[in-house]
Amino acid sequence: MKLFLRSHLSLILVTLIQGIFIFVYYWFLGFQELNHLLYVFMMQVITIGIYLIYRWIQDVKLYRWIKQETSDDELYVPHLGKSTLAESIYERQSVLKESYENNIQQVKKDLNERVTFTNQWVHQMKTPLSVIHLMIQDHDEKLFQDIRKELYRLEEGLKTVLYSSRLSMFEKDYSIEKIPLQSFMNDIIMENKRLFIQYKIFPRKYFPEDNLCVYSDKKWLQFVIGQIISNAVKYSADKSSILNIKIESQEKYIMLEIQDFGVGIPSQDIRRVFEPYFTGINGRLYHESTGMGLYLVREIMHKLQHEIELESDIGQGTTFKIFFKEYIPSNRN
Repeated sequence: MKLFLRSHLSLILVTLIQGIFIFVYYWFLGFQELNHLLYVFMMQVITIGIYLIYRWIQDVKLYRWIKQETSDDELYVPHLGKSTLAESIYERQSVLKESYENNIQQVKKDLNERVTFTNQWVHQMKTPLSVIHLMIQDHDEKLFQDIRKELYRLEEGLKTVLYSSRLSMFEKDYSIEKIPLQSFMNDIIMENKRLFIQYKIFPRKYFPEDNLCVYSDKKWLQFVIGQIISNAVKYSADKSSILNIKIESQEKYIMLEIQDFGVGIPSQDIRRVFEPYFTGINGRLYHESTGMGLYLVREIMHKLQHEIELESDIGQGTTFKIFFKEYIPSNRN
């Protein structure tokens, strides 16, 4: 109602001014019968009142729609009334809705094509990398060790590109399952065995006797842990030869902890390391970071509804903790 009155305020003021002018005009002409003058004035007030009531009935839906809070269904176009203005707005909104939906469909199509192309390209690149690994697997000279390190960097880069492109379609590309965490971590350690050997890092495992299980998506979780281990190894090289991997059952969580004793993260960078493309001081010093790895880690953990914490001291190392809410020991029914 307030919006309606404000939108017609100029009309009301003009009518009142007109009524006052007529009242004064007839008064000076000698028509000083107050009853007649008030009658003329009141007729104008009643006329404008009836008009405003009519406009309110015609456009009440329009004004309520304008004042309502934003709804989840932004594409819904209500019929706003029978007035010319309401009908025009409805037609305009319908055209905009159709255009908006067409644009959304085109963007989705382009995104799907881009993701498909990226996936195909990454898988095509894996073949020559595998061939190169086979060609140098029997050679242990320093030159071939350096080649293996560069191949590993290429493989990690391809993984980052692949999972970055898939992230926008995460809801269509995940499956929650029961994962025996100790066995899962042993497989990841074996998968990264070559990396540990190349960088002379020894993973120390602190696992409980019960093989605890968590619920997550194995593929996405494997990528996250792989990123954390990769960072831990890269920034521990020539600083420490130990990497601690710990699984601990807590009151409401199972905690997975990955702790390195490398260069650590400067305090001013800790709050920003999960931002996209942020490399920080270490990234500039070591030229190893793209700024996307930990960003993907945070986004994936959020989508999987797992909590992640980061603790770090410069020169002392970095600790990542992942907390899984739902879990049961694998030896229980």
